[in-house]
Amino acid sequence: MNPHPFIIIITGLLILLWAYASFSKIFDMHKFQHALMTQVFPRWVGKILTYVLPLTEIALIVLLLIPQTRLIGMYSSLFLMGVFTLYVGGAVFQIYERHPCACGGLFARMGWYKHFKVNIILTLIALAGVILMEY
Repeated sequence: MNPHPFIIIITGLLILLWAYASFSKIFDMHKFQHALMTQVFPRWVGKILTYVLPLTEIALIVLLLIPQTRLIGMYSSLFLMGVFTLYVGGAVFQIYERHPCACGGLFARMGWYKHFKVNIILTLIALAGVILMEY
């Protein structure tokens, strides 16, 4: 069975997203770890996330690349993008006392409102992937 052309496009976009996100963290691990230590959650969580986030993003790439695990990768991408979107939304709606961002590359430079909008779009793209693969 050939996948829907939109599934191929969505899969490619998500793979690019997770590759960019993970490698920007890995290649500047010191900066990423420092940023995590200034987040609104406890420092011990930041220490764990320093390694868990890039590894999770790489695992998502693998899941999305393999046709038999692609649906799990789509659901996992939707979940992780949802979590990231809620976190950025907390900054946009001033839920936190401070507004640090451990995002890498372009995301760190775009500002909270643009970051929130991009995250919503990426979350919707992942949702579309799940829907197309399920139905």
